Amino acid sequence: MELKDKTIIVTGASSGIGAATALLLASKGANVVLGARRKAELDRLVGQITQSNGNAVCLPGDVSDETYAAALVRCAQQNFGGLDGAFNNAGMMGDMAPVPDMKTSNWHDVMAVNLSSSFYAAKYQIPALRENGGGSIVF
Repeated sequence: MELKDKTIIVTGASSGIGAATALLLASKGANVVLGARRKAELDRLVGQITQSNGNAVCLPGDVSDETYAAALVRCAQQNFGGLDGAFNNAGMMGDMAPVPDMKTSNWHDVMAVNLSSSFYAAKYQIPALRENGGGSIVF
């Protein structure tokens, strides 16, 4: 698949699989919109990509916030003219404890990041992809 000049959102981009994916996509010519909570790490990754002649912008935020999902799409549209794909990689493990010992607040946090954020992403990414002629979303 040709990625040159395609614009792709990558969440969970501040480290691990998300950062590695962003680097790979950028190396193949994609414009990447990086999302994660940790601004300093996102800024470093943008610097790394742009120093290698790639195109990247970042928008720090929390994927469990619906307004952030919309903002990532707007960021792609404003900086690169549209959206061609997304890798919604952000996720969390939560407390590693037997269920009876887990805090209810932890359960809600895990569900918000791992499940609700997927709905929010799709809610805003699908119309943007359609507007741009189609694309792909990976969760």
